[in-house]
Order: sequence, then structure tokens, then C-alpha cells
Amino acid sequence: MKIGYPCINLSMDCRSSRTFRLKNYSESKLIETVYGNLNCLQKILEYNLKYNFYFFRITSDLIPFGSHPIMKF
Repeated sequence: MKIGYPCINLSMDCRSSRTFRLKNYSESKLIETVYGNLNCLQKILEYNLKYNFYFFRITSDLIPFGSHPIMKF
């Protein structure tokens, strides 16, 4: 049987869903947040493989404002 879990790994001090308020938007803040989220996602996926978790729902908050018109790239 293969098991998994949704979005948040409570065993690690790492979250792939950090975000910020739109009023605080800057390109550097966005890049910093996305980089941190992707870095945590990699650590979480490595943890999952180590402990044989093969199903994991990736949060839609991975890329803050991903569908917002403010995103130019």
C-alpha cells in the first residue's frame, strides 16, 4: 500500500507555502519567497522518499500570486 499526505509536513521545520501581502510586493520579495518555498519543497520531497511517502499534494501557495496580473514573468 502506498500512503501520502496533503501539503504540510509537520515533522519538519520547513513550509513550502510562505507568502506575503500584495501591498508588500516587490520583485525581490517574490523571488526570495519562491526560492524559499522551492527549497523547502525539495527538502520535503527528499524526506518523503526517505520515509517511503510517495503521494504528496503540493500547495497552490508554492508561487505566491501565481495567477495575479502583477506577475509579469
